[in-house]
Amino acid sequence: MLNVTADIYSGRVNPTAEITDEGEARTLLRELEQVPTLSADTGGAQGGLGLRGFRVEALGDDVLADRPDATDLYVPVGALSSSDRGVEIGERILNLMQSAPADAPDVATVDSALRDYLLGRLAAQAESVTDQAVAPPADFTGPADVSCTIELGTFNPGFWNNDPTVRSHNNCYNYASNWRTNTFAQPGRGCGHMYTAITCEEVTRAALCDGMHRRFDCFPDSEKPRYLVALVVAPGPGFVDYHWYRKQKGGFWGHKPGGTAARNTDESGVVITNPETADRGPYTQFCGYFYSSNSQRHTIN
Repeated sequence: MLNVTADIYSGRVNPTAEITDEGEARTLLRELEQVPTLSADTGGAQGGLGLRGFRVEALGDDVLADRPDATDLYVPVGALSSSDRGVEIGERILNLMQSAPADAPDVATVDSALRDYLLGRLAAQAESVTDQAVAPPADFTGPADVSCTIELGTFNPGFWNNDPTVRSHNNCYNYASNWRTNTFAQPGRGCGHMYTAITCEEVTRAALCDGMHRRFDCFPDSEKPRYLVALVVAPGPGFVDYHWYRKQKGGFWGHKPGGTAARNTDESGVVITNPETADRGPYTQFCGYFYSSNSQRHTIN
C-alpha cells in the first residue's frame, strides 16, 4: 500500500489518502520513475502558496519489488511540470486520492473541485517556485503602527527551517503567533472552539477565541510580545484554505506556508512590505489585521 499526501495547504492539514490496490500502487511507482529530480525523504522544505508537490510513502514492502528505494518520495510540482507525462501522472495521483475513502470525517480529502483546481495549476506551472529569503534594502523602513504599541521580532527563518521536524509540524498560524507547538496549530482548537468553515468570519472568530485582538484593540505591556499579523483566505472554488503573515523588524513581513520553509517573499519573489498588495496566489481575500500576544500564543494548539 501507498500513502499519498498532496502538499498544498498553508493553514489546514494536507489531504492524505491510502492507495490499497497493489496494482495501482505498482503502476504509480513505475510511472514516477519517468519523473526527473525526485527527492528522497527531504522534499517539501521549499515552496510557496498552493500546490507544491506530492509525497508518496510505502506502508509495506509488498509494492517495492520494482523500486526498492521508493519508501519515501517527494515529487515537486516543478518536476511534474517539466516531465513529458507530468500532468498525466499528476492526474493519476489526484484520481487515486479522490477515490480513496477518508479515515475520519474531519480529514481533508481531494474532491472533484479540488482535483480540477490542482490539475489546472499543475498544467499552468512551468517550474517549481523558488523560496529564497531575500534581505530587504539596508535603508528600508516600514510604516509605523501609531495607535498600539507592538513588538517587531528579528526575521529568523532558521528557527523554523533548519530542523525538518519543526518545519513540517508547524504552520502559518504557529509562525504568526511566534510559537512552536509541533501540532500544526489550528485557530480555535486551543480554546475549544475551532473554526467550522474556512471563511474570513469563521477563522477570525476562532483566532479571537484563542486570544488574538483585532487591530487597534490594544494589548497591555503585560502581554508582550505583541505582534501585528494579517489573515488571508483562499475562498475556492476547489482550493480553500487560510494563511497568516507576521510583521518583522525592518517593516517587512514574514510567513510560513504550511510545512515548508519560513520566508519573507511573496509568490513573485518580492520582499513583502504590504500583505494587502503582495502576490498571494490563490489567497485572494484579505481578512484584516490582528495582534497576537503572550497569552494567545500559550493557548494555541
